[in-house]
Amino acid sequence: MQGGGRLPGMVTQRRRSSSASSAVTPRRSGQIEIDPAKDLISEVGRKFAKRALCVFAHPDDLEFTSGGTVARLCAEGWRVDIIVTTSGNKGTKDPSVTGQMLAGEREEEARNAAAILGASEPVFLGFHDGGTANDDELRALIVRHIRRSRPELVITWDGFRPGFNHRDHRVAGQATYDAIYPSSDDHLYYPLDKEEGLEPHRPAAMLLAGGGMAGPGAADYHVDISGHFRTKIRAILAHTSQMGGRTEADMVRMYEERRAQAPEGDDPSLPPLRESFTKVIFRR
Repeated sequence: MQGGGRLPGMVTQRRRSSSASSAVTPRRSGQIEIDPAKDLISEVGRKFAKRALCVFAHPDDLEFTSGGTVARLCAEGWRVDIIVTTSGNKGTKDPSVTGQMLAGEREEEARNAAAILGASEPVFLGFHDGGTANDDELRALIVRHIRRSRPELVITWDGFRPGFNHRDHRVAGQATYDAIYPSSDDHLYYPLDKEEGLEPHRPAAMLLAGGGMAGPGAADYHVDISGHFRTKIRAILAHTSQMGGRTEADMVRMYEERRAQAPEGDDPSLPPLRESFTKVIFRR
């Protein structure tokens, strides 16, 4: 993917040519396909089960990147499960705080934030900050959760975008992508899952978060979060150890200032309050 090619079994909308849309053909006969020209969340929710899985590196990653989107999904009746690969045990400048203390605090903050959004209680994989790797251990854990919760939509970091300088973010996105294709849908990957009755599963689609940070045109799917903006802000503020005493009014003001400073070339047709992603549609 980094080299610009497309892995077999998927269509990435960022690189989709006019001919690629016709290449979205069923991998198994009788399967329903997503129309790439229509709204992705609406398509998945209409044609498949309303189950989503979010995989992020730190307890507050989801709220900052995708909190409004998750709030929308939950409001529309989706079940949203959350995996957090680390417990954020190094995210402080306070010399009096130990990693163990901080991990417990941040896990509780993430539970509170998930409740605000309407999502399920997060699952923490317990890796140390800076200690994740896209290896068999992490992929096996993600595959097991995919096979257990059977999501049709997955949201994770865009671990492939140029200049993405946070190791844990990159690893979370890359490992999730690799866990979905080909591992989670092929029974010979992590075959011990069968002993728990976990069958292979491939989600219908994925949203890669963080692409919009790279500038205009870097993302190709935008979610209007205007109806869920305050919920997103309140979920962010649940992470009190990271917020430095900021209030809801402070956060709203910050977002308004960012909107006022939108770069030249920002598409006026896009929702002013939005979360931006790169979308991936998987063949089924």
